[in-house]
Amino acid sequence: MERDSVKIDFNIRLPIAAFLGWLLPGAGHLFIGERTRGLIFMVTIALTFWCGVAIGGVKNTVNPVQRSWWFLGQICAGSHTVVVLYWSRHMENPPDAEKARLIAYGRSEEVSVVYTGICGLLNILIILDLLVRVEKHPEVLSQRGPPSKTKKAST
Repeated sequence: MERDSVKIDFNIRLPIAAFLGWLLPGAGHLFIGERTRGLIFMVTIALTFWCGVAIGGVKNTVNPVQRSWWFLGQICAGSHTVVVLYWSRHMENPPDAEKARLIAYGRSEEVSVVYTGICGLLNILIILDLLVRVEKHPEVLSQRGPPSKTKKAST
């Protein structure tokens, strides 16, 4: 039994897939029907990004003023960066006694920035992979099933 699906024009599907891929890494692959690949990308980028935030703290990790070059990489991770930026802006500065628990210093701060920046750069590669896959298969990809099993002709 075939599912009814709406065919979206290629010129519209390409930017939608790219935007979804930026907004939530892996969502573009889900949009084109590549569920396994999309979920792997989604989980990998989310875990790495949020581990970086856990290492360095919300207030330090994403800072467009102090680390503008790293922020350019981090913003490519999409909504993860936007959430941390919003969260850090609306979080009160901790009192001195709590500062050591909430704000990282030294190597852990650097590691957190590198983790989150690398996630953004990896998402650029994921988006490029997505665009190639959309371009190679302009048909509706959500209808694609598993590859057919064909027997090779014996010689």
